Amino acid sequence: MAANSQCVLLVILLNFLTLSLGTQDDLMISTSDGKIQGKLLSVLGSDVRAFLGIPYGKPPVGKLRFRAPEPVEKWDGVKDATNFPNSCYQMPDTAFPGFKGVEMWNPNTPLSEDCLYLNVWSPRFNKTQPAPLAPVFVWIHGGGFISGTSSLDIYDGRFLSKSESVVVVSMNYRLGAFGFLSLPDNTNIQGNAGLLDQRLALKWVANNIAAFGGDPSKVTLFGESAGSASVGFQLLSPGSQDLFQRAVMQSGSPNAYWGTISQTEAWDRSLMLAKLVDCPSSPAARLEACLQQADPQKVSTKQFEVLTQSSLLSLPFMPHVDGNFLPDAVDVNYIYILGVQ
Repeated sequence: MAANSQCVLLVILLNFLTLSLGTQDDLMISTSDGKIQGKLLSVLGSDVRAFLGIPYGKPPVGKLRFRAPEPVEKWDGVKDATNFPNSCYQMPDTAFPGFKGVEMWNPNTPLSEDCLYLNVWSPRFNKTQPAPLAPVFVWIHGGGFISGTSSLDIYDGRFLSKSESVVVVSMNYRLGAFGFLSLPDNTNIQGNAGLLDQRLALKWVANNIAAFGGDPSKVTLFGESAGSASVGFQLLSPGSQDLFQRAVMQSGSPNAYWGTISQTEAWDRSLMLAKLVDCPSSPAARLEACLQQADPQKVSTKQFEVLTQSSLLSLPFMPHVDGNFLPDAVDVNYIYILGVQ
């Protein structure tokens, strides 16, 4: 009798260890940059895997501030991916303190220039009985190109992942002056860095999403408000067009009055901001170095002062046709949905 009991306990223990090892293996992913460790979330009576705060670009600080993003450096060991990342630098809305309708949109993680991270939610899969790769949905948050973050409760991708059996990705990208400042006669700072951040995240998806059970040939890019306009800009940019196959644009378009400004206006506002943060307008190298050393809080605050009386309904820093990310002529051949909420 005692021997039988011991055998039963041994079987239970072995099953437990097998499940534990399977769970750990399920949550340990090898990306092209290094290994990450995710976690399980309970959703609708089942589990969804979450990998939060995965770096896709080098921290855009110092000499990388305002410049096009660079891919993240590879790392050794296992990087924890169980917590949401920093939010990109912005000015939280404090006009209505305590009002949940406003505060729900404010960043809920620390503000930092080190913010080029993405999140992945994926259904669990059985490695002994591999399922077909799942469709991928990549979300771009809104916020007028000056605010927003991927970590808001309303953007939690676990529910979409579970209900539709898809892999969901969300990203942070640089905002305001940090993402869209542009300097004349400067090949290092041409503007649209925030859109280039989005493209770099899409490249990460193309290279890595299969390891999470996602199909890189079935990527749908979707967003709302400025995120929707961003989807439109990615549709228009030749360098992004091979990175996704379908698009959904919700309540925003590059053609919106707030969607873009001219290159001349982008330069004028950037030089005005330089003056506001006590930087010289020339020579070009000194101007660039000064702006890259300026206090981020001051940059974030002063950027709103570049708006003139005639542009008060505009946003301080936005995408513009730069001849690089956005050429003068474009060709779009996509299946896409455009609507308003």
